[in-house]
Formats: sequence, C-alpha cells, structure tokens
Amino acid sequence: MKTLLTTLCLTSAVLLGSGAHGYDGPIFDAMAQIDEKSGFKKSVSRVRNSGVAKIALFARSRKLGEYETELIKLREDNKDLIILGAPKFFFHKSDIGQDFITRTLKNISKYNYAFVGEILYTHADKKHGRQHNSGEVYINPHGKGNLKFLEKVSKKNVPIMTHWEFYNWERDWVKFSKLYAEHPSTQFIIPHMGFGSVDQVDEILTRHPNVYMTISKKEKRGTAVSDAQKRASLDSRGFLKKKKGKLLLRDSWKKLLIKHQDKLMFATDAHKKFRWKIYSKIIAKWRDIFDQLPLEVAEKIAYTNAERIYGVKVK
Repeated sequence: MKTLLTTLCLTSAVLLGSGAHGYDGPIFDAMAQIDEKSGFKKSVSRVRNSGVAKIALFARSRKLGEYETELIKLREDNKDLIILGAPKFFFHKSDIGQDFITRTLKNISKYNYAFVGEILYTHADKKHGRQHNSGEVYINPHGKGNLKFLEKVSKKNVPIMTHWEFYNWERDWVKFSKLYAEHPSTQFIIPHMGFGSVDQVDEILTRHPNVYMTISKKEKRGTAVSDAQKRASLDSRGFLKKKKGKLLLRDSWKKLLIKHQDKLMFATDAHKKFRWKIYSKIIAKWRDIFDQLPLEVAEKIAYTNAERIYGVKVK
C-alpha cells in the first residue's frame, strides 16, 4: 500500500510539473470594479465558481458615492471573499476635488476600506469608451488637490491605485517618479503595468520600492487605444506568444515576472459587463500561465503579494 501511495504521489507531481493540470493553488484577484450593469450577486457567483479565494473590489462611481451602499452590503454578505476599496470616481477635472477628498478619507475609516480604488491620472480614450477632445483623461499628479489628498490619505496606511498609461512617457514618468519618491511610506499600485514595455516596467519597479503593479490585461496584444499616435507609443505586445497551438510566456516577460516577483499581483480588472461574463475563462487561462513559472514565483503573484499588501490572509 505504501509503495502504491508513493507511486501515485510521484505521478501526480510529474503531471503537475508538466502543466497537465495548470497551477492549482489559491488565487487572489487584486483588482476588480463593479456597477449595477454587471450585476452584483451574479458577479460574486462568477468569482466563487471560478475558485478565486479573495477579490479586491471597488465601485465604479459616476457621481460621488454611487454604488457605495450596494458594495458595502455585498461585502457584508461575502466577508470571506471581498476585500473592499474606496470607490473609483470618473469625473475629476484635472485635479482631485475637495468633496472627493473629504468623502474618501471619512469612509476609509467608517467602512474600513483596505485600499483606494483606482484614480484615473492618465487614461487614453479607448475605441469602446467615452471620447474627449484631448484624447485622454488627465490629472496632474502634482496638482494641489492631489498632493493634499496624498498627504492626508498616507496617514491611513492604505495602498492607492494610481492608474496611468505609458503612452506619453516623456511627459509623465518624471512626474510620477517624483510623486512616488516624495511619499516613500505610501504603497502605490499601477494597474495593467501601465500597458508599458519590459524596460519601462523594470525601471519603475527597480527605482521605487513602494510601487507595485497588477498584471491584468497585459497578457493580450494591443490596448484598443483610439488615437493612433498614443497606440504606437505603447508596447502592444502582450505576455504571450502562440507556439504549436499553446500560449506561452514570452522570455523577456517571464524574466521580468521572476525578477520582480515580490512586487506584482494577479488581477482580472473585471469591470464592464463583458469582462465579468468571461471571468472564469480569464482565471482558467491564468492558471495555465502560472504553471509556466516556478511555483514559488507563481504563488507570490497569484496570492501572497496581495495578502501582504492588503493585509489579508487567504488561508
């Protein structure tokens, strides 16, 4: 019996190592957002059915506080699953306003938010979204309102999602680098790796110990940016290449994931209805991708880094 059990264990180890089953450890979705169009209960069911252990979730608000009450109730009903962040607000006007500052600071304490949901500092217009005359959403990271907000929120000891995309690197990198350096005790999270290149991501993560990134949406090619010049300025290559019908990590990105294994977090950035509908497919695909990394690296990116940054244990 002992010999048979040993043989079965060894066989299982070989199969797992070969990628036959994919990474089967815990997954912590470090960033997702929701509004009523996606369906609150339905979306939570999709997360549970996919086998995700924790999800960092925040509301998509078009007016201050929109869907905040619904998300708080959703968390109360799913305390084992949802880590809640302060709502995202779409309509900042070139700087952070006082109403947003007051409300967010108050509710971080009132509702025990674990992080500040993404602030859209630079966001190029997408083909499927709202269009602006400037071709982008832009908040000056050194605006008076933003600096006031960061000064006050830093005392709350919660990470802040700073969404900026690297299509205007010359304009923005020096500003954000200065911002991160001036707030060394604050943890900043950049969603989607800024849709940047290996070199850009490496430079940011190497230079700033308080900056982390989610790897959401970077596995695919392209970013659906409307403006051709902005689109050309981004690294359109995703993590993956196709070889003999299988999706494989590109060598350059695999090296980067391993190098910065302590500063990267898996996320789906499920937000609009179409992203929530394919939630389980995204998770299944990433289990196969994680299986191409050393197990220790896969575990850090899949869940342990998010545990540390959000201060929550998966198990």
